[in-house]
Amino acid sequence: MLLKCGVVVVHIVGLDKPGSRFLLQGNEAVARGALEGGVQVAAGYPGTPSSEVIETLAEIAKDYGIYVEWSINEKVAFDVAVGAASVGARAIVTAKNAGVNWYMDMFATVVYGGLPGGLVVYAADDPGAFYSSTEQDTRPLAKSVGVLILEPADQGESKEMVRLGFDYSEKFELPVFVRSVTRISHSSGDVLYGEIRKERNKIFFNRHYGLPFRYNVYGPYRYKGETGPSAKHAWQLERLDEIREFVEELPFNQVEEGNADVGIIASGIGYSYVKDALVRLDCGIKPWVLKIGTPYPLPTRKISEFLRNLKKVLVIEEGDPFIEEQIKALSKDCCPDIKILGRGTGTIRSFGELGLSQVLKALADLTGSKSYELDDERRNVKAEIKKIVAPRSSMMCAGCPHLGTYWVLRFALHKIVNKYRDRFKGAWIVNGDIGCYEMGGYGLFAKEIEPQKEKATRRVSIDNPYEILDSNYIMGGGIGVAQGQYHAGYREGPIVAVAGDSTFFHACMPALLNATYNKAAVTFLVLDNSWTAMTGHQPAPTTGITATGSPSKVYGIEEIARALGVDDVWVTDPYDLKKAEEVLIGAMEKTVNENKTTLVIFKRECALQVVRRLTREGKIITHYLVDTDKCVGCRLCVQLGCPAVGWDKNSKKAFIDPTLCVSCSLCAQVCPVKAIKPSTERVVGVKEV
Repeated sequence: MLLKCGVVVVHIVGLDKPGSRFLLQGNEAVARGALEGGVQVAAGYPGTPSSEVIETLAEIAKDYGIYVEWSINEKVAFDVAVGAASVGARAIVTAKNAGVNWYMDMFATVVYGGLPGGLVVYAADDPGAFYSSTEQDTRPLAKSVGVLILEPADQGESKEMVRLGFDYSEKFELPVFVRSVTRISHSSGDVLYGEIRKERNKIFFNRHYGLPFRYNVYGPYRYKGETGPSAKHAWQLERLDEIREFVEELPFNQVEEGNADVGIIASGIGYSYVKDALVRLDCGIKPWVLKIGTPYPLPTRKISEFLRNLKKVLVIEEGDPFIEEQIKALSKDCCPDIKILGRGTGTIRSFGELGLSQVLKALADLTGSKSYELDDERRNVKAEIKKIVAPRSSMMCAGCPHLGTYWVLRFALHKIVNKYRDRFKGAWIVNGDIGCYEMGGYGLFAKEIEPQKEKATRRVSIDNPYEILDSNYIMGGGIGVAQGQYHAGYREGPIVAVAGDSTFFHACMPALLNATYNKAAVTFLVLDNSWTAMTGHQPAPTTGITATGSPSKVYGIEEIARALGVDDVWVTDPYDLKKAEEVLIGAMEKTVNENKTTLVIFKRECALQVVRRLTREGKIITHYLVDTDKCVGCRLCVQLGCPAVGWDKNSKKAFIDPTLCVSCSLCAQVCPVKAIKPSTERVVGVKEV
C-alpha cells in the first residue's frame, strides 16, 4: 500500500506517525517492528508466507538507511545477519518454515558465544501447508538451540515482539526467534505505531568483546573448568537461565481470571481463536485463561500457580503439541492430578491448521456448553456450493513458459524410450523441485489413482503437464535425488531433474558439481524465467536488479554450469516447441550414449511480468482464437494445460478465453490441424518480446 505525502510516495509502513493506527498485513507489521527497533541490516530468501517482510523493508530502505537484500538462500541470509550482528548492528533474517532448516547449522553454532548486536530471527510457519511441502512447526528447532521464542497472537503483537526482540537479543547477547503462522502473516489487523528508533548501533569489531575469542567456538576460552565449545555452551546455558527468569515478568504472558476449575493455556494465533470462541459460546462458566507469548522458555512459576487450583486444562496452540508437552512435564511436579488436554491427546486434531471451528468444539466440551455445530442455513449453503465446485489441480498461468517445457519433455521422453527399447525396459523418472514448475507434479484431483503394492517399475502415462513429475521434495532436491537413482543402478529409463533459475542458485550448484564430479548420467533441465516467480516475482541473479531495485549483473546459468564441469549445455526457448524438443532429445541422447551429465536451459521470461510491462507501456496484447470449422476436437490444446484454453462439451470444440490469453502461440503450435490462429494480423504480445 502506498500513500502520497506531498510529492513523495511513502510506503505506509514507513510513515513516521507514532500514535497512529493502521491496518497492516502481519508481515508488514513485522517490517514496521523492525523499523521501530532500529534495524540496520535485513536479509532473507523469498518464501511464502514470509516474503513480504523483505519486500516491505526494501521499499523504505533508502529512506531510513537500511541495507536490505534477497540472499541466494536462507543459509546465506542467516550468515549475513549474523555478520551484521557480530559488528554490533541490529539485523533481521526472514524465512518460511522450510527455510529454517537451511540455516540450522549456523543457528545451532552462533549461540556458543552469542553476538553483541541484536539479531531477530523471523520464521513464518504454514500450518495446513497452503504454500509448502510440509506443515512443519519450527518452534522445536529454535528450542533445540536454546534461544528465546516469541509467538505473536495478532498483527499488533507481531510488530511489538519484533521491535522488542532487538532489545531482548542485545540484553542476553543471543538471537531471538519470532514465530508467526500463515493466518497472521497473510491477514491484516490493527497496528498501533510507535516511535521509529533513529539511533543506530555503533559498528565495531573486537574479537574478545565480552568473551575471549568470542567468534571462534574452538578458541582457547576457559569457563568453569571447560575449554572450547563446552565452555561456550556453558556460557550460553547461563544466558538461558537468565531468560527463564526474564519471561516470568514479560507482558506477553498474562492470566485472565475465571470462575471455574477449568482453564485454557493458549499461545499465538491459538489465543486469538480462544478469545473469538469464548464470545460465540453460550457457556455458563468462565474458564481461566493463560496467554503464552513465550513458548520457550515457558514462565514456569506463572504456569504452576495457574494450574494449582484447576482440574482440567486445555492447551490451544498452532502446530505440534509443543507447549502441551512442556506443560505435562511441569504438571507432574506441581499438580500431578490435573488433566492436560490438547493436540497430543486428540482433543484437537493433531494435523492441519487449527481453525476456529476446532477451538469452538474443544471449548464447548471443556466448559460443558452446547457443542458447536454449523447452523442449518450455513450447512445447506456449504452443501450447495460443494455441488458446483469442480475438483481440480492448481494450474500454471496462461502462457507460462513452463507449459512449453513440460509439453516438450512429455514427447521427448516417449521418443527416447521408444528409440532405445533394447536399453530401456521400463519407465523414465522425472524429479521435480520447488517453484511454479512444481505444479507439474500436482496431478488432477478429479482423477482417482489406486496405490500399487508390487515393487516393480510401472510406466505411467502422461496426459498433461500436471502429471509429469514423479518426485518433488525440497529446493535443490531433484538434481541430488536423480544422482542417487542413477548410482543405485536404475537403468529402466532416462533420469531427469527439473529446477528453476532461482532454485538453481539457491540449492542446485553444489549438487550439479557433485553430478559431474561423480559422473552421474542424468539430464538436468533449468527453467529460467528471470524471476523468483512463485513467491511474488522477487528478483533473482538472472533478473538484473537487487531487492531495492538497483542494477546488478545478470548471471548466466550456462556459464556457471560449465564452470561446474558440465561439458554439454544447451539454451533453448520453450515457446519454440519444435526446436526445444530437438534440443532436449539431443541432450538426452548424449546422456544415454555417453553416460554424461547434460544440462538444458529453457529460457523465457515469466509471461506475467512481460504482460505487466507491456501494459505499463500502453501496448495492446491481442489473443489467439479457435477456428471451429477446422477444429476436430482432438483436445491436444486442452492437454497443454493452459488455463486460457477450454473445452465446450456441447459443440465438442476447443475455445480460448480472450481475457486470459497472452498470445504465447503454444496452443497454435500444438494444434495438428492449424485451427488456432491470432485474432488479428498485428499481434503485440509475449511472443514478440
